[in-house]
Amino acid sequence: MGQLCLDDLGTPLDQVTFVVVDLETTGTHASDAITEIGAVKVRGGEIIGEFATLVRPSHEISPMITVLTGITNAMVADSPSIEAVLPAFLEFLGSCVVVAHNAPFDVGFLKRACLAHDYSWPQPVVVDTVRLARSALSKSDVPNAKLSTLAHFFQAPTQPTHRALDDARATVHVLHCLFERLGTLHVNTLEDVLTFSTKVPEPIRRKASLADGLPDTPGVYLFKDNDGTVHYIGTSKSIRRRVRSYFTAAETRSRIKYMLTLCTQVVAIECPTALEARIRELRLIAEHQPEFNQRSKRPERVYWLRAGTRGSLIAHRSLTGDTTSLGPFASRRTAQDVSRLVSLVTRSTSEMSISDIISNPSIVAGFVFEQLHILAERQRYEQAATLRDSLESFLRAATWTSQARSLASCSTMVTLAPTPHATSSWDVVAISNGRFGGSQRIHHRHALDATVDALLATTPYRHPHADELPCASAEETTALMYWLQSPGIELVHIDSDWMSPLPHAASVLANNPQLQLRVRNSGSNPAIQDRSRLTAV
Repeated sequence: MGQLCLDDLGTPLDQVTFVVVDLETTGTHASDAITEIGAVKVRGGEIIGEFATLVRPSHEISPMITVLTGITNAMVADSPSIEAVLPAFLEFLGSCVVVAHNAPFDVGFLKRACLAHDYSWPQPVVVDTVRLARSALSKSDVPNAKLSTLAHFFQAPTQPTHRALDDARATVHVLHCLFERLGTLHVNTLEDVLTFSTKVPEPIRRKASLADGLPDTPGVYLFKDNDGTVHYIGTSKSIRRRVRSYFTAAETRSRIKYMLTLCTQVVAIECPTALEARIRELRLIAEHQPEFNQRSKRPERVYWLRAGTRGSLIAHRSLTGDTTSLGPFASRRTAQDVSRLVSLVTRSTSEMSISDIISNPSIVAGFVFEQLHILAERQRYEQAATLRDSLESFLRAATWTSQARSLASCSTMVTLAPTPHATSSWDVVAISNGRFGGSQRIHHRHALDATVDALLATTPYRHPHADELPCASAEETTALMYWLQSPGIELVHIDSDWMSPLPHAASVLANNPQLQLRVRNSGSNPAIQDRSRLTAV
């Protein structure tokens, strides 16, 4: 099993295969050696395999260890070495979750053995029954978390004997009994178990039941209190799994933990596609202004540059720009830096207006590259870096505005792309004048025509003014731009011309290495790729 992520949260315990391991060794120090390995493979409460072998250590077993384990030097004299045993044990382990009582001890010996003999340790997920017992049981239940104490408390049919297989069998029984205890605390998945010992506050853990019954589908979820006030809105490919994650130690944000104490219900809105879930999330956040959402609450607070009366660019805030606007910019400072850059270019080319310069980004790029060369020769590197950043911001804004106007000018289009991380399904999305119109997921291509007809029948339509930007928020338009760059996307319907009046900004960004690396890392340039990637059906 690989590293877990949020979208993987919620693996039921009865669907996890565990390998419960116990070792006997010549001592407790790192220099000591393994003398016996015992392991039991279980799934859904049933034993599906066992592994047991004595191991010939690299040095003799002390009399004290023999008294404790009953393993003598004569018993292991003809046994295989750890180098010979490891391949069979690692094959038995596979990709299962490792369980051990005092896991750091057993796992530490196994990892050192693999390292010493050039075997790759598979980095499995590890569950320690000592830590689990200390979190699940109180001192009134058991005085300590020793395996013998727990096995007696839970009446294990096999009691520990300091022999590897017996102790592994006893640990299996203890593990299952601990799972039963934890079930009453809403610990029902592997991820819950892994985070349980970090002491998620009990009031929050009790609220994990709010995720019960939520759909395992894409969509939007709203955390509400008794009065119906929306405190937080999110989206996920799996509503149920994502909501469950808020009630585990994987959630470390203090403000979200406080939000959970206020909320008493979670409302789910299922969506046919992840894109529709993202769009609905943006619109709902703007509508409800939830207290605990930090992003997307004020879509009208992005900055735009528009031509002023004295031949300059003026920064202003609004939901979307007008016919002369350039943007969007996340901050006033960035907008003002770009305004100053355009003013510099205007003064250097007095025969051109601001609108002419904005519509010819190669002129701006050429001017900046000349200035960068001059500044570099004069070793004015900080000033050069500021100028380079302003050019990047200008080109990103010019590209975005160009693509947004192009989308707004197209009354209706329908596109198709393979569903990410899925086989034999496709997402069909309708876009009207730069706004999301609707979506549907299909599992057979022969359903495409009927789906397109249904989306066209329900997609709102309006006649745009010439060159205007979409009336959607900048974030919604950006989400659509990302969608139009989906791998394998196809254009299946369009009822008007679709062309970009400003093709140069994207090519300048893409073809200049000194800008390209920054753009790639920034994640804020949704449209530098040519739209020729779209293929007609």
